[in-house]
Amino acid sequence: MTHPRAAGAMALKDKNLAYFKKKHPALYQTALQESFSRLTLNIDGDTGKVDLWHNKQSLYQGDAHAFADNEVAAYKENFGPGSSIATILPPRPGAIGFHRFFSKRMHALTDQIPDDADLTQNYTIPDFYPMIVFFGCGLGIHIEKMIRENRILNVVIFEPDPEYFFASLYVTDWESLFREFERKGNKIDILVSSGGVAPPEVSSPALWNLLINYGPSFPLCALFYNHISSEPYNPIVKRIQGDMHFFLNQWGYYDDEINQFNNALHNIGAGVPPMSYDQIDTDMPAVIVGGGPSFDMRVEEIKRHRDKVLLISCGTSVHSIIAAGLMPDIHVEIESHMLTYDHLSKIDQPEFFENTLLVGALQLPPQVFNLFKHGYYFLKDSTALASMFGTEDEIVHRATPTCTNTGVAVATHLKLKSVFLYGMDFGFPEKNQHHSKNSIYFSDKMSDSIKEGVKRNLEKLVETESVHGDPMYTFPMYNTSRMSIEQLTKHRAIYQKTESYACSEGARIANTEYLTPDAVDDFFTTRKDIASTKFLKALKGTPFTQKQMREKINKLGAFLTEISRSFSVCLNSLKSTEPEDVFRVCHTINLNLLQQVFPKYGLTAYFIRGSIWHYLNIGCAHSLSIENKASRDKFITEWKSNFGKFLEDLPAHYDSITSKQYPDSEDPWVRNDIVSNEHLYAE
Repeated sequence: MTHPRAAGAMALKDKNLAYFKKKHPALYQTALQESFSRLTLNIDGDTGKVDLWHNKQSLYQGDAHAFADNEVAAYKENFGPGSSIATILPPRPGAIGFHRFFSKRMHALTDQIPDDADLTQNYTIPDFYPMIVFFGCGLGIHIEKMIRENRILNVVIFEPDPEYFFASLYVTDWESLFREFERKGNKIDILVSSGGVAPPEVSSPALWNLLINYGPSFPLCALFYNHISSEPYNPIVKRIQGDMHFFLNQWGYYDDEINQFNNALHNIGAGVPPMSYDQIDTDMPAVIVGGGPSFDMRVEEIKRHRDKVLLISCGTSVHSIIAAGLMPDIHVEIESHMLTYDHLSKIDQPEFFENTLLVGALQLPPQVFNLFKHGYYFLKDSTALASMFGTEDEIVHRATPTCTNTGVAVATHLKLKSVFLYGMDFGFPEKNQHHSKNSIYFSDKMSDSIKEGVKRNLEKLVETESVHGDPMYTFPMYNTSRMSIEQLTKHRAIYQKTESYACSEGARIANTEYLTPDAVDDFFTTRKDIASTKFLKALKGTPFTQKQMREKINKLGAFLTEISRSFSVCLNSLKSTEPEDVFRVCHTINLNLLQQVFPKYGLTAYFIRGSIWHYLNIGCAHSLSIENKASRDKFITEWKSNFGKFLEDLPAHYDSITSKQYPDSEDPWVRNDIVSNEHLYAE
């Protein structure tokens, strides 16, 4: 006969499985595939004490509940109310560099931050927890204790070993815990690896992709709870903490979105077709060129095999390519700023604009497409434009942050079987060797904007490792660019079974094979010349009609009107300036964004997400940074008013910009650069 305690544990497992089958099917499937192999669950029939053993080692010293009591008490002693945490700097006056429709409202708001606000990155933990990320679910007892004994808005549970989650099904009533927590308007997610234990390099990106949906609690006030002080979690936590500022800088905001959308409408209205890839020769080798200094060292091998490769220039690298006597087949661009037009307009080779195909992001300034005889647009991921004007199969992923990323992303999207990466150094041995000597960066044609950007970058140099194992310098942006390309080369290797060859003398790029000049020559010895003209013609898709475009404009306008009203209702529910009330209202707005707006509108929500998150971040950050109640009351009241007015004015501003007939050569938004003519963009 089964012991009553064992029967109760098995009944609890079945109850949990029934819940997860209905509410979290992926977790249910993961649990079904698990069994006890390395772990042993002990339940004392007399005392009811629970323990979990890993092979021959007790994890909870014979009593999991007592262990959880002690661990939770120790955690709260270090991270309880009144303790200090350091995360990100709160928004401050002058931190936003423009004065347009959205950003000028940000300026007006941040100018109201009182002098007694603490503008450091140190925050005092309030009497509630905005967010806790649990590393390791164990038997779930510590999680249940923290949730039941504290006020927590957001909980993320991360478990890379599914056997632990399987064991917890016998001990913790997950169904009751989830239902009670969510009934209070809170949010809880659990991320469990499937198909075996996930190593950190696999599990940490999945966790990151989950955390970034929790703005503003993440990254502002996310606390990490490392169960049993497990060493393997430390590098994951460190990586997440290191990427917080990068994440904040990627939010974007309405001013950029409406500018890019306006550019896109000009391009579509002018009949620019999309890039297609239905019937192309993927066996064609592609040489993709960045602007790194090692291009000068290895350009001769490209010349030797020029007729056997598809030559792709990325952004400003085209100046070095042309200076070397070469002409690219494809040129890629991604930036919506007028600097893109400025650097291209300085090229005095008519052959380039006549014969090279421009493959540019849909949001490029229309003047850029006008320079070229042939130009097709692509849709980059994480933009409203992607869902409005394309399908999932047509979206190019990981095309940012630089044009070099764009080149590799386009080649990956086209599933080209062999790509050779030149001038992709992402680092340099000497501080003054950051680009090819023939690039625009060492030319008297370099604009003041580019000069200033280089100067700022040189003040933030970091070290990295070269392809040969030597130390190198790099810019933070280059490092981010390299990491993004490594995700593409990983995708190419694992999912496409395609090859990526590093032919640059810079930083090591993971998931690539480094080739010497001799190895490159060996590769092309038996290769035949390619038919690039046929390939380029096959990339042309079908452009949108004016009617189709106007339908998209109207649909986005209706979307903005709807969500402005919805968010205004949430905002107006704020009746107090206490931090918990501010966080809860912001939490509710973000839940609305995640659970209502994104499921209904998809990527279109990116059009407004960044602006919403900036407002939520300002409100929450300064509800904590301003400890004086009178000062906080005044600022939060101003924040609510400013935020509400932005939501109220947003639909009308959108209509005022998009009501024109596209293309419109008199549109001041495409005749002038933003930086020099901000008054045109203010209202």
